[in-house]
Amino acid sequence: MLKADATNLSPMFCPRCSALRDAKPISYDEDCEIHGVEFTFHVDAFECLTCGEELADPADPDLFRPMYDAYRAASGTLRPDEVKAIRQRSGLSQVAFATILGMSPATINRYEMGVPIAIKEDNLLRMAGIPSALRMLLRQRGHLLKPGQRPKA
Repeated sequence: MLKADATNLSPMFCPRCSALRDAKPISYDEDCEIHGVEFTFHVDAFECLTCGEELADPADPDLFRPMYDAYRAASGTLRPDEVKAIRQRSGLSQVAFATILGMSPATINRYEMGVPIAIKEDNLLRMAGIPSALRMLLRQRGHLLKPGQRPKA
């Protein structure tokens, strides 16, 4: 059992123990690779003092956010808000934007929700943000759009 002073303990539910247990804050850096890009990110979590299980910080329930943010910083890929802004400037819905780019609507949704983007898809999304490139895509693939999906001029 790990030793910790009573001032930095927090009772938390431990799934391994299946009970409420004292946990202490822990902090460390972890190496990771996503889409072939290696990087290091910082982890703040808790550790169950009974079994040693690492527990998520309830104040920050998005477990992947620090890792995804570090990936975007290391790879230079678009943030979720930037992907959404490019799509919104195009005047297209997620479904229509995905159709024009040859992606699934679920993929566009995941990118807008924060899932990391591979560099080749990032390049395609950035190109779609250039008006002349978007016009070319609409000429090339616009026939795949349903009535009412084309952007208003």
